[in-house]
Amino acid sequence: MKKVLMIASESSHFRNFHVPYIEYLLDRGVEVHTAANGVFGHEGVVHTTLGFRKKITSPANIRVIFKLASLIRRERFDAVYTNSTLAGIAGRMAAKFSGVKSAKCRHICHGYLFNDDGSKRSRVYLACEKLVRKRTELLAVMNKADIEIANKYSLGREVVFLNGMGLDAKKFPLLSAEEIAAQRERLGAIDGGVLFLCVGEFSARKNQSAIIEAFAKLKRMDCKLIFAGEGELLEQCKAQAQELGIGDKTVFLGHCSNVNLLYRACDCLISASRFEGLPFNVMEALYCGEDIIVSDVKGNCDLAENFGGIYRYGDIERLTELMESAAPAKRAHTLPERYLLENVLKENIVFLKYNEL
Repeated sequence: MKKVLMIASESSHFRNFHVPYIEYLLDRGVEVHTAANGVFGHEGVVHTTLGFRKKITSPANIRVIFKLASLIRRERFDAVYTNSTLAGIAGRMAAKFSGVKSAKCRHICHGYLFNDDGSKRSRVYLACEKLVRKRTELLAVMNKADIEIANKYSLGREVVFLNGMGLDAKKFPLLSAEEIAAQRERLGAIDGGVLFLCVGEFSARKNQSAIIEAFAKLKRMDCKLIFAGEGELLEQCKAQAQELGIGDKTVFLGHCSNVNLLYRACDCLISASRFEGLPFNVMEALYCGEDIIVSDVKGNCDLAENFGGIYRYGDIERLTELMESAAPAKRAHTLPERYLLENVLKENIVFLKYNEL
């Protein structure tokens, strides 16, 4: 029986992106192991809980590397799939230290957290990627900027381009006008006004504080700003909204279980991110008929190139201008079909070599 290990920083990553691929492998009789922070209770999967810390140089991450190396050595996996930056570097370092040369390392880059700009940050992250590139049999990327970086620095022996992991349209069914109207009323929408939405973890990378700053500069009075998500900067952003005098116009929902209703009730998704891979929140918003206003970073640009609403990262004045001119959404599905799960699943199974297990 073939064995595969999938590694991510958080177990939610598997739930959000990998369940269809895990089920494909299980149906083929492959023994699937996962490893990440938190619990992943998918039937038939063997899960190992890790202790990643977000700071890449944390001693805890060194311990995770050796824990993973021991796991790879014990289980003798045929393939190790790593995801995102931290887990990607740690997982491939672990495979290197394990001494199990037969374990093929395949890395899925959900967005490099650096640009090819020569900055200190970029040099550090690029150096980490170079450390593990010889152990990277396959590298998959999801936006134009990252495939240029991957090819320029030969960060994998084979580099492939994916149209994301696939948006599952079944999770976003159409809703009645009555359901949408009721949700808009709960969120405090004004007739003919605009509900701006930001979905994601509160972090420096997602940069919600820039959205709050821009929103506070608006002259229009017919809009509200809705946040869905949690994270270490949540309380700081709440305090910022109060300090800027927009506490009555901002809604912090925390974790939201029914994002379909939220997307379909709001008018315009805003992303102020510093880095992205191929952002699911933007794809979900487009699929559900929202307009978008996004920073001009990789991933965002790939999805927004035909929709406008792009502003230079950090340009608060331009972000304010775009919000000032935003109109109620037309609610027409505008996500290109190539990003839907039904269209990418089969090709990704081949690109990621799941079909060879």
